[in-house]
Amino acid sequence: MVKISIIITSYNYEKYIQQAITSCLNQEDFGEYEIIVIDDGSTDNTLKILTKIKDPKFSYYATQNKGIEHCANYGFLRSKGEYLLRVDADDLLCPHYLSEMVKVLDSRKNCSFVYSNYYSIDEEGKILSSSSLPPFNADEIRGRGDFLATGTLYRRSSIQKHGYYSEKVKNCGLENFELILKIINNEGRGCLHESILFSYRRHSQNMSQLKRNQIIKYGNLISQKISGKKFKTNRYHPYQLVINDEEDTDSGRSSR
Repeated sequence: MVKISIIITSYNYEKYIQQAITSCLNQEDFGEYEIIVIDDGSTDNTLKILTKIKDPKFSYYATQNKGIEHCANYGFLRSKGEYLLRVDADDLLCPHYLSEMVKVLDSRKNCSFVYSNYYSIDEEGKILSSSSLPPFNADEIRGRGDFLATGTLYRRSSIQKHGYYSEKVKNCGLENFELILKIINNEGRGCLHESILFSYRRHSQNMSQLKRNQIIKYGNLISQKISGKKFKTNRYHPYQLVINDEEDTDSGRSSR
């Protein structure tokens, strides 16, 4: 039986996709798992890279460009694992990620998902900083404003219950945060693994004001709908988005 399915989503990430896949293939002290890459209509050399990878744990699909939400769901629905993990094509797993994280969900049946601390790295893979997150607290997560997909291991049953990622808005930038809100607002619990077990890549490009506005607008929409509260961010937001008090949060990171 496949214990974990890793879903890697990619669009025009030929520079990083091989590194991401290699980090998933090089998991130590772990048994049966699978890696499924979904290429979201890339126009670069991503598919050429994927066709050269030969490993029984690895498979890939090519889809039309329909956005990260559709892409990830496409992979989830074709996976076999008891637990599900999405990895962005520019991020990296540490070698003991699977063996460490699976212990938590296996031993804590009341947890719907487990997440870990992480490194932030630059475009060349240099460590910029490390992030130590607080123990699970639903109110803190509601006020965080985002929740990284890479590094979050789910029970399949938990995300099935909520219909996987919402596809109503293409590349909304908050698809994983929206899913987490649905889970915790239906009495689902998360668990923190205090080790640093993955690397999240920070890119040099600044977020455009247009994308910033879109993120805030969608954040307000889902926060009000799911939690009945205004969209907020705190010190644990993964790329330090700060919403000023005077900012118009009813007008609305690059999609991850």
